[in-house]
Amino acid sequence: MKNSCSIQYWIKFIISFSFVLLFAFTAAGQEPLRWVNKNAYELKSDSTNYDLSFLSKELRGKNVVGLGEASHGTREFYIQKARIIAYLINECDFKLLSFESPHATMVPINTYLQTGEGNLREFMKNMFLFNTEEIFNLFQRIRQYNKDKALEDKVVLIGMDNEEYWGDPYTRDKFMTENLIRSYEVKKSKTIVWTHNVHIMKDTTSNSLALGSYLNQHFGDAFYAIGFDTFKGTVNVLHDGEFEVLTFQAKDNSLSHMLAQAKYKTFYLPFHKKSPFIGTTSLITNIYSNRQEPKPLPIKPGLDFDGIIFIRDTSASIKLSQE
Repeated sequence: MKNSCSIQYWIKFIISFSFVLLFAFTAAGQEPLRWVNKNAYELKSDSTNYDLSFLSKELRGKNVVGLGEASHGTREFYIQKARIIAYLINECDFKLLSFESPHATMVPINTYLQTGEGNLREFMKNMFLFNTEEIFNLFQRIRQYNKDKALEDKVVLIGMDNEEYWGDPYTRDKFMTENLIRSYEVKKSKTIVWTHNVHIMKDTTSNSLALGSYLNQHFGDAFYAIGFDTFKGTVNVLHDGEFEVLTFQAKDNSLSHMLAQAKYKTFYLPFHKKSPFIGTTSLITNIYSNRQEPKPLPIKPGLDFDGIIFIRDTSASIKLSQE
């Protein structure tokens, strides 16, 4: 009888201890999500004038802000980036916008932004996945801003890329950085960089150096990188040079999957020093321009990106019509 009681005691102890461990592991797993819900800034996609004033604090002392994207064909990325760019221009005195596009393609578009001369739709034909209604609207908004401004106060658009670089991806980012820095030194203005996440990240997870790595070396703490991520949806990719819609969903073990469980559908999350993600490697959504299977991008939050904009459900961008 005594042995029977002893056995029952240990069975109860083991069961109780197992529940304690299960609760502890569950709680530990929920900690990052609780931190996200506490520190995220909601971005309401149905409003054009929501509050972005938190960016002023985040970007204090920053002269170069990189805006990434998990893909080049996502409508919601383009819209959110356009809103941020408008805020940075109007409220934070950013006056140089650098695109991951060939310099020759952007010259006539910049002329249009300065003078209003020419056909913007025609100029954008060679912008590949950037030839969209969303980016057309952004350029029109910048043109309106420039209309009544003195020359030194106008926003200047540059293309930091060149088709000659595309054959050597290892040196492409270096050349793009050099072009950007030259334009920055001429304009002498705070700068916004529009490119893919794989370029703007500070690149701590690979042996190659991305644009963000070079910018971080050159500008130090004055450079701030914002990544863009999503969980599922549709996206435009290129197939034989034409737009094609691809459907995707992030993997279960990814940061994208965890962020999709947050209380906001669309939000900005700064990775402060007390973030539970510091020191970890996580996977975010990554879709290349040409049609191929999406390959998650490994990042170290807080090191590769200072913050991330997450949009749970995204859709393909709208190709610009010629009407």
